[in-house]
Order: sequence, then C-alpha cells, then structure tokens
Amino acid sequence: MSVGGQSKRIRVAVVGTGEFGRNHARVYHELDGAELVGVFDQNPERAGAVAAEFQTQVLKSVDELRGRADAASVAVPTVAHAEVGCRLLEMGLDVLVEKPMAVDLAEADALLHAAKKNGRILQVGHVERFNPAVVAVEPILNRPLFFEVHRLASLLPAASTWT
Repeated sequence: MSVGGQSKRIRVAVVGTGEFGRNHARVYHELDGAELVGVFDQNPERAGAVAAEFQTQVLKSVDELRGRADAASVAVPTVAHAEVGCRLLEMGLDVLVEKPMAVDLAEADALLHAAKKNGRILQVGHVERFNPAVVAVEPILNRPLFFEVHRLASLLPAASTWT
C-alpha cells in the first residue's frame, strides 16, 4: 500500500496469544509492510510474553484497537471467533480469523454480514505456505494429486468470553 509514493505499513494486532496467535504475532513482526501495534489475550501473562518476544504492547481490552489498528488476527478459541470477529469488524478493522471460521453456519453468516455491513475485509486463515513441513516436502513433490489431512485436536475448546 502506498500513499503519495511512500509505502504505508499496515497497523495490525493479534487477539489471542496461544500457539496460533503467537505465530501471527511473529509473522507480523517480521513483515516489512506490517506494524504490530499490540496483542490481547485473556491471560495477561501469556499476552505479556508474546508482546515482549515481538516488541509490542499488551492491550488491556479489544476496545483499545479502535483507531490504533487497521486489521487484526483473531486466534481465540473457535467458540469465540464470531463474537470477537464481529466486534472487530464493527470497530472498522479488517479481520483474519483462524480456521475453522466459526462453530456453525449461523456464526459464519454473522461474520460475513458484519464484514459486508461495515465494508471490511474478512479472511479465513488457511495458509500453509510457510509451514516447515510443507517447505520440507516441496522439493520432493512436483505435482501432488491428493492430500490426506487428519485433525488431532478438538474442534470446540471450552467456551469463554473475550472482551
């Protein structure tokens, strides 16, 4: 993105600093076109560790992102994707939500509606391009025809409220 011939960095934040959220923070920290403005997690110690690792701020609430970020990654438990994603979209942020998008079709529709209503971008994270396992196998495979994937974790972690 450029303004007047100069490159503009996109201000991004990460909501949820578990394993996936930490990876989002790491990637944003490494991207030249991104400025990691902060992280939020219900667990302030975990948020603090990720913030320290990637030289950013711990946010006390999701509301602190209003006016401070252009976009945010949602890496909270799946049961909170719609709640957090819709809130961020309504605040005027573009949102990258981790997979799965939502727990059911109604919540996925709510995310889509919030994005359309607020004129924001909503994207579901499903990028394996930088996954070390994918990078390692790339030289071996030349034209794969079939992939088999097994999920080894629960789809629905315990419910929680993200504020």
